[in-house]
Amino acid sequence: MKLTAKHSELLQLLLWKLLTAVSFAYGCQPPTLKLTTFPGCPADPGSGWRSLQPVTKQQCAMLCAKQSCCAALSLDAASTADGIEQLGECRLFTAETALLGWNSSCGGQSGLASSDRLSSFRTEYLAARNVTLKRVHIPNNSVKIFAAFLQHQPAASSLIGCVAKCSELPACRGIVFNSSNCSLLTDYPLCRWFEQPPGSSELAVYEFYTVGTQQCFETVNLRVSDALSFDRLWAEYKTGFGTYHGNYFAGLEWLHARTSAQPINNRFRVDLLYWNDAYIYAYYLNVLILAESTNYTVSEFTFEPAGGLHQNLFGGNNIQFQTRDRGLSTCSYGQNCAQMFQPQWHTCCHASGPFGKYFNYPTALNVSAADRAKGIVWASNAPTNITDGHYYSFKQLEILMLT
Repeated sequence: MKLTAKHSELLQLLLWKLLTAVSFAYGCQPPTLKLTTFPGCPADPGSGWRSLQPVTKQQCAMLCAKQSCCAALSLDAASTADGIEQLGECRLFTAETALLGWNSSCGGQSGLASSDRLSSFRTEYLAARNVTLKRVHIPNNSVKIFAAFLQHQPAASSLIGCVAKCSELPACRGIVFNSSNCSLLTDYPLCRWFEQPPGSSELAVYEFYTVGTQQCFETVNLRVSDALSFDRLWAEYKTGFGTYHGNYFAGLEWLHARTSAQPINNRFRVDLLYWNDAYIYAYYLNVLILAESTNYTVSEFTFEPAGGLHQNLFGGNNIQFQTRDRGLSTCSYGQNCAQMFQPQWHTCCHASGPFGKYFNYPTALNVSAADRAKGIVWASNAPTNITDGHYYSFKQLEILMLT
């Protein structure tokens, strides 16, 4: 008698059951693997191991249990054996495929997965990429800065998928992930974001994951209001003053110690906010501030343009810091620019005012002639309607150092 395809199928099923029954009779226990419904389907079905003949759902699960690398499976129904059990093509998938190459919705399809094996892989995957959960507090004075460096990833709907996207982008320094929303942070976070500002009205708290690095930008100088005067003498500029989350300066001695310890490959960023909340920034690399005996001379720096901010911070190399009671400018007549304007690394005299007087809106848009160059100026970046950039005082300035 000639065997039909249906007869062949039934024989394969009977043979499978017979072998299984014999092995159990001789004390071989079936491998156990707790499988639960896994919504969706593999993005690339061909990425899984395929059974050579149709099998039942139970047999497919047993095949997965025997393979330590199997974490998920799918069964494509092909035929039935006299209506007793459904047979189909069994495909086995690794945890990596299940977590990174799985479509969350495929017309109501679903597979089966081992929660334990997926969890184990997820833990190992995140540890290998040095992923650490940290909560960030984004105050109102950081909203624009935070948003400028976020890239939303709608295709990543899981934590591990979001981390995978970050690993693919060299500039990614961490991720914000909440439920199924993934965004990549494309520059280092600010250190002060990891602390809750005391008594402040913060905008939001995010679940933030550092990826591959724990570095962050330390605040060196922050100007956000007129609550604190920066018209101070040498002794205070040496040690620093202010409150870390508000108006603040870390101190010249702090800058000397940090830049001297790492004169090569240190990294600073300057952030500026206009009064319309437009944001610009740029980087300073390899900055070296010498000792107090040199009046904290800025000896070296390299400007790296980035987000629209021009080089106005330093007038050049080998420039001394000045306050009203110490230091000399490079003016031929020996003038102390700090006595006329503000503390700063003055040449004759300055194009930026990180330590200038804070002017409020609308005065800051165009200060009086008597206050020219005395504010939070950045002359080359003043709005185009300002004929002299020294008359525009910015809403916010922050100087940061990567630590």
